[in-house]
Amino acid sequence: MKGTLTEQPLTELIREISTKNLSGTLRLEHERVQTAIYFDNGELIYAASNLRTLRLREYLNKTGIVSDKDRARFQNNLSDLALAAALTSSGTLRQKDVDTLLTSLVSDVLRVALLWTEGTWDFNDRARLDDPVRVQVDTPALLREAAQRMPLSFVSERFRNPAEIISPASEVSLTSNFLPTEGFMLSRVDQPTRLEDLVALSGLPELDAYRLIYGLALSGLVHREHWHNAFRADQAKPKAKEKTSARVATAPPPSDAEQAGSRWGSVKDEEENLEKFLLRLSQATNYYEVIEIPTTAATNEIKEAYYALARRYHPDRFHLQFGTPLHAKLSSAFARITQAYETLTDPAARSTYDQKLERSRQRAAAAPHTGKADSGSDDVQIKTGGPDSAEHNFREGLGALKEGRNKAAVTYLAAAARLEPQEARYRAYYGSALAASEETRRLAENEILAAVKLAPANANFRTMLAELYFDLKFPKRAQTEVERALAIDPNNASARALLRKLENSRKVG
Repeated sequence: MKGTLTEQPLTELIREISTKNLSGTLRLEHERVQTAIYFDNGELIYAASNLRTLRLREYLNKTGIVSDKDRARFQNNLSDLALAAALTSSGTLRQKDVDTLLTSLVSDVLRVALLWTEGTWDFNDRARLDDPVRVQVDTPALLREAAQRMPLSFVSERFRNPAEIISPASEVSLTSNFLPTEGFMLSRVDQPTRLEDLVALSGLPELDAYRLIYGLALSGLVHREHWHNAFRADQAKPKAKEKTSARVATAPPPSDAEQAGSRWGSVKDEEENLEKFLLRLSQATNYYEVIEIPTTAATNEIKEAYYALARRYHPDRFHLQFGTPLHAKLSSAFARITQAYETLTDPAARSTYDQKLERSRQRAAAAPHTGKADSGSDDVQIKTGGPDSAEHNFREGLGALKEGRNKAAVTYLAAAARLEPQEARYRAYYGSALAASEETRRLAENEILAAVKLAPANANFRTMLAELYFDLKFPKRAQTEVERALAIDPNNASARALLRKLENSRKVG
């Protein structure tokens, strides 16, 4: 079997060989660098490279574990395994020390090859390793590590279907080298979940979430619905498919009209459901009503309610409607949900909020027609009903943003954007307010992108987008947007300041 690393990178080849319990030798070539990896019944047992820096003699030099005099006793043209055998047979090193060196060497050979996204591979199931060595490397950990180091653009290409199902593995044992973000992502996969929903639940930028999911799937900690396999399936799988096909064939397929009707009904039902959700949220007077929990709810109940809402209504689930008034309303609504969640899961913030809520209730009881909002959120007074109301909320929100009252700013600016979703200013500054919190930065991108789409010649909006990408650690995207801003307005002070920051960060990096 042969192929290219662009189509099947080493990470996925190792996963597939391990899953199918294959034996043989996998040879890779990338820019004249060659690597051979040996497998026995799916287990990776050894790897070697023609790079001089990845040879055993070089490791002896680096570690200083063997003196120059002792190293001179062994021929320079010995293979790594022959040199390892000579070191133990001569008594120069203990077998334990040699095994440790080989484990380190093989791990480093794999670390280099796992990052190749160009080159060729060739698997020969008849080529076996003659030497009885079986190096014990932590292959799952190396696969997860590689996923975190591979180019984001390449990893994102491995996920073509946002509706792909990600399922929990039957048995998972967390190791000490497990990243906190990996543990958090894994805790989100408690049942089969659509990829786009899992990304939304993670609270991470989409590409960062893909990296984590990719690593967990490579190491078998979660199961992907779709892999681009390189090897033929075993003989048992076609039989199972034939049985499945026979069972499916017993039921007549629906007509084209029935399929179209089903799809139309599904879309219509979803939109009606969203409208009901948005109506319910617009009528909520406090954070407890926003998340639909009692005021006595425990923290775990709040989290469960929040994640249930995220699975159903996070704006990233409805990316096909991006730029529509419905998507704008949904983004504003979910920002409010996130704000409620952050407040109620922080004991100190919740206590302060409950006190504000109680004061608001007392004022409402004493003067029920004062017009004050009963949300307990910075005691803001939202106006609704038309362009004048949207402009009022925008001015109030902009003032709150400049004063550092971010929660009030989000509330006012969300109202302005909801009332007039085609007004670029409202969307841009609403995004700017959302960008102040890590939890809502993903929503911030949606709002500022909408503003840029509505007013593509506005240098300030493009600079806002560039600043957001800089904060999200997407320097290339930030560079692109800041250059576009300066092409529109060469004297834009904010864009020039950000350009200097980008140049300084490259020098430091």
